Amino acid sequence: MLLRYLKCEHQKFLYDRWAIIIAAGIMIFVPVIVLTLEPYMGSASGNTAVSKLIQGFYLGQAGHTVLAALYFGQEYKRSTLRTSLLSTPKRWLFLLSKLLCIMTWIVIILVVSAILSFAAISIALPENLSAGEALRYLLPAFLSTVELAAITCAVVILTRSMIVSMAVMVSLILGLGSILLQYCGQMKYIPVISAMNVFFEVKLPIYPNVSTGLSIQAIWAIVLLSAAFFAFSKRYVR
Repeated sequence: MLLRYLKCEHQKFLYDRWAIIIAAGIMIFVPVIVLTLEPYMGSASGNTAVSKLIQGFYLGQAGHTVLAALYFGQEYKRSTLRTSLLSTPKRWLFLLSKLLCIMTWIVIILVVSAILSFAAISIALPENLSAGEALRYLLPAFLSTVELAAITCAVVILTRSMIVSMAVMVSLILGLGSILLQYCGQMKYIPVISAMNVFFEVKLPIYPNVSTGLSIQAIWAIVLLSAAFFAFSKRYVR
């Protein structure tokens, strides 16, 4: 039954022109960002390729959160959710199939973006960046992006608004989290900020280490998704 619902969700994704446009945009613009972005200050051993690669994927997280918010938020437009639940009466199964669908597409987009980015930066820069070295830096970035997408989906369900989730997550990625950290050191435990060291070649002590940061984001994702599933199961649908 889950496979049947999952197939339907994939079809809904493929027939959503905005989802396709955003997905294509991510796969195009992440390699462009990787090529054009200046390396951050203090990159180790002058490894410009690694610096540009991981920073490009950090900015690419904004696109993935927008995609996740749009995909889940479409259910709250007009009477879409009521129609969806008529075909999938088990609410937990409905949410699970949607979550698995968007996570599958995010992983596909990440893999395609990584291949294109690695090819582009290998041609453009004379540095010898091996595929193994690139993969070592990108795997934690992939995990962080998937966790942020899951958090975004949960926020959409809890707030019933794609705009709120986009505003919160994109703002955190584009600098709000760093501003909040200046006012309170405990802000390093919020999503995005907790995993910042994933996107630095030279790890900074003001942020949790990579494994701790990813674990903190995973806890946020689990707690928020659990709350979202519970709220969705009890909420009336108009």
